[in-house]
Amino acid sequence: MSETKPVRWGIVGLGWAAADFVAPAMVNSPGSEIVACLGSSPEKSKAFAERFKVPRTPGDLHALLNDPDIDAVYIALPNAIHHQAVLAGAKAKKHMLCEKPFAMHAAEAREMADACKQAGVILRIAHQIRMDNAVTRAREIVHSGQLGKIVSMSLERTSAMPPRKTWRLDNAQSGVMYDVGVHLIDLVQWISGQKFVEVSAFTNPDRRDGHADDSFNVLGRLSGGGHAQVRATREVPHGENNLVIEGSEATLVTSPLRWVTEHVITVRGKNGATVERFPVNPAYEFEVRSFEAELRGKRGNLPDGEDAAYTVAVTNAVLKAIDERRIVAVG
Repeated sequence: MSETKPVRWGIVGLGWAAADFVAPAMVNSPGSEIVACLGSSPEKSKAFAERFKVPRTPGDLHALLNDPDIDAVYIALPNAIHHQAVLAGAKAKKHMLCEKPFAMHAAEAREMADACKQAGVILRIAHQIRMDNAVTRAREIVHSGQLGKIVSMSLERTSAMPPRKTWRLDNAQSGVMYDVGVHLIDLVQWISGQKFVEVSAFTNPDRRDGHADDSFNVLGRLSGGGHAQVRATREVPHGENNLVIEGSEATLVTSPLRWVTEHVITVRGKNGATVERFPVNPAYEFEVRSFEAELRGKRGNLPDGEDAAYTVAVTNAVLKAIDERRIVAVG
């Protein structure tokens, strides 16, 4: 794409992620323009269009995807519908930014990634936490070798949320595992440069009883031999929300990565401690601008279809571990 021409977006799915975070980020970016939107009803499409001054509200997904004035599509549909939307987008030769979780099943994720590759379209997944300055810096420190061999990692994300509604009550496509857990699984692998190879997990409520979970804990073994624990909950309003990486040479600890105005990274080693401070950056605006740069040939931090397909495989293994109460290999 031209360096001066803005990315012309179509938005599919007009819930809170689109309305409260991503669409405002697009409006705030001179490199983006929202030209069409499609919600679950004509009324929802109209209200969204009026709020963000969107000129067109197509009647269905086919009409939006086949609009020649759209360069890229942001998919923020209910989780279980991502599969069919991404396949349709690939067929229409549209670049796509798809919300997480990428897919419900590893086979579907593989099909989606392959379809986009064959169509020659850019596919990125909206793991915007990768865009945080402190997270990016933690990854740089790990990859520099400063910490030595990674022995263990722990990452948590907590909040207190209102009751679930509509499709988010369906544990087949929702729960904190899908809302937040996939972010943490992705981050551990991206920061460490290693893959989960085995996992065990518990949730509350127990997903085996058919309830969407509000808390979960995953313990996994990484491909480099170290261990990683990820924890997310909707039941704790004042958690640490931090990242700890213990290596053979040094340990990295962050301050809380949510609900603060500054992030701090402390690295403790044999020569003492170093401290780095970072202002909290607008992750969604960074996400949108990263995707804009992707269309101009600059690879950014957002995961592609290959990354996302493996994260889906890990998530499937986690769900199997919960269901069968055992350690499960990722495959």
